[in-house]
Amino acid sequence: MCAPPVLILPLIALAVWYSDDVGAAVVRGSLTFFLVTAVLPSLFVYLAYRAGFVTSPDLPGRSERLQPAIFAAVCAVAAYPLLRFAEAAAIFLPLSAALAFQLTFLAVVTVWWKISYHAAIVAGLTVVALAWGGATVSAPFVALSVLVGWARLYLQRHTRAQVAAGWLSAVPVLWWTWPV
Repeated sequence: MCAPPVLILPLIALAVWYSDDVGAAVVRGSLTFFLVTAVLPSLFVYLAYRAGFVTSPDLPGRSERLQPAIFAAVCAVAAYPLLRFAEAAAIFLPLSAALAFQLTFLAVVTVWWKISYHAAIVAGLTVVALAWGGATVSAPFVALSVLVGWARLYLQRHTRAQVAAGWLSAVPVLWWTWPV
């Protein structure tokens, strides 16, 4: 499983908005973060589907989710040194660390249980918005988080416990993103 690209873009937008850096460092950070944490894992899932290793790009079964989950976690971990090498804007480093931790945790959980990555990533986005922008900025993301959770339940992709666990996986994100 991977972070849906459509949910990574708002993370990048928040990082750009709240960054102290300007210009090329922000562009390098945005591109590196997006390519490594969203495009590569999504491409992995697509190619696994095309090769017949998974039955659907939605990865409905827990057993099919493990390899993409590990790949997404490895990409998120690799993003940190790549961002440093690219001399990306400093704000992308804690964001990268937080996502690496969250995706690694989700991959470990996936070994035994199916957890909602959609709920987890949108909750992570909400936590970052709260940490960097406060309640006003995070309010729309809270609504989005509830909407995504409801959609996962309505579409019968997850149980309430799987969605709630996804939301709770975002709590440690505060460690990396809360302003000092």
